[in-house]
Amino acid sequence: MHDTSMIDSFNYGRTSVNGVYAISMATEFRPYYALWRLFPEQQPLFVRTLSVTFQAAVGRAMDILQNCNVQLVCSDNSEFESCYGRSDDIIPFGKYRGKRLAEIYYVEPSYVLWLANKFKPDSDRFDRLISLARLFSMVHFELTIHKNRISSVSHFVGEKGGKLKELLLKVINVRKQVDTYKPDFFVDQNVLAADRDGNRFVFLVKAAGRSLSPNELSCHSRVIEHGETLHILSAKVMSHYESRGVRYTRLGYVKLGK
Repeated sequence: MHDTSMIDSFNYGRTSVNGVYAISMATEFRPYYALWRLFPEQQPLFVRTLSVTFQAAVGRAMDILQNCNVQLVCSDNSEFESCYGRSDDIIPFGKYRGKRLAEIYYVEPSYVLWLANKFKPDSDRFDRLISLARLFSMVHFELTIHKNRISSVSHFVGEKGGKLKELLLKVINVRKQVDTYKPDFFVDQNVLAADRDGNRFVFLVKAAGRSLSPNELSCHSRVIEHGETLHILSAKVMSHYESRGVRYTRLGYVKLGK
């Protein structure tokens, strides 16, 4: 069994609404792990090989998908066996004659994008090839779009002034913040977290006592760690806002469970 905890963490806040990316397992006959794109109601689309070890394959897949908000999964290689003998993704003309779309996309993505958007064949015999090229163009969009412009899967939660109860939120980021309204160093923790549906929340965990410096938490404060799951017993919805296409729910009067 492979440890998929890295993938579980990577997927937090990502979506599977329009399919997923999948790592196919290595086998005796195919001793490498590979990356595929699984679109709904489409044959698996081979993207590229990754590595001959699982951990290296996962690391490479996460590097490739770092700007992408589509989830990553692991799939048994039997799901892809029918795809290895396909020939409808082979270019029958031009400088890449005899090459597969995945090979061409790896060395010259612009050629595949040209096939998808500008190639005008004189018959319908290339329709399947163009269809596959368009799937690759979607992959290209998902892999290369800047992080700050990724379509958010986050939605506003609750009504302003309303109360939320029993939230389980995973901490995405936490930073120290000095309470400037107090004369001494009271260091709060500014938390960015998400629920399992990817909805973003921001809130302060107030200092439980005075600190010796603006860079240290009080010894009485609960330390919030990146990656931990917080149980929020109750909180008030203070506001909603959107930044760079991502929706956030700001919470106040947060009561944490143990």
